[in-house]
Amino acid sequence: MRYERGFYIDLPPFGVIIYAFDQNPAGLDEGNEWVAIHNPTNKSVDIGNWTLETTNGSTASVWIAEGTILYPGAYITISPSYRWIDNNNESIILRDAVSDVVDRTRVVNDNESDNRYWMRNNSEWTFGVRDLEKGELWSGYVKNVVDGDTIDVHFNICGIQRVRLVGIDALEIGEEGYEKAKEFLNETCIWKEVKLDVDDMRQYDTHYRILAVVYVDETNLNKTIVREGYAKVLYIPPSEFDCREWGG
Repeated sequence: MRYERGFYIDLPPFGVIIYAFDQNPAGLDEGNEWVAIHNPTNKSVDIGNWTLETTNGSTASVWIAEGTILYPGAYITISPSYRWIDNNNESIILRDAVSDVVDRTRVVNDNESDNRYWMRNNSEWTFGVRDLEKGELWSGYVKNVVDGDTIDVHFNICGIQRVRLVGIDALEIGEEGYEKAKEFLNETCIWKEVKLDVDDMRQYDTHYRILAVVYVDETNLNKTIVREGYAKVLYIPPSEFDCREWGG
């Protein structure tokens, strides 16, 4: 047993574990479902030619590329471009290169299309979102622009997560200028690396979206959107950011 990120984890014989997975992410399932694999041991493990396999209905297998090395303490997120995990009565099996079972999840359901996912806690699995480490900048790349103030970001540890740009309120669908606001955000950050400064006073909104100031090339994207006229300031306490300064 090992203590990892606030939880005790039972280690299978290989040591490598299925750490977390999201079978019903926010938005489309296709291309956004993910499984995170973790090596909590002090030795590197070659996981090349290993597979992830679903068990409900028709079996779907995802192959891990030959030569993939999982270093001590490292994570890798597997997220194919297609839909492969069922939302109900699903279990995932991790097999090694000779098809022996390395680890498997319990059978679970997820009928909530949001950021909540299944994560390992000792021999149990819990469903929800995890508190993020305070004071840390999180890096990822933008996979999808939802609207003028919401994006989907791919992280290495926690897969694809929906992020709400904190402190601003962009134009809504049907309002004049909505498409221009979304287009501006798309042109500014799609497929680019971003850094998230998560609001440590309120990390998630009621829809379980991460609340953060997003930086693209060290530029505060939240403030830029306001000053370009595509959004207005929306201060909702408690928040560590005084967005009212962005309107000047």
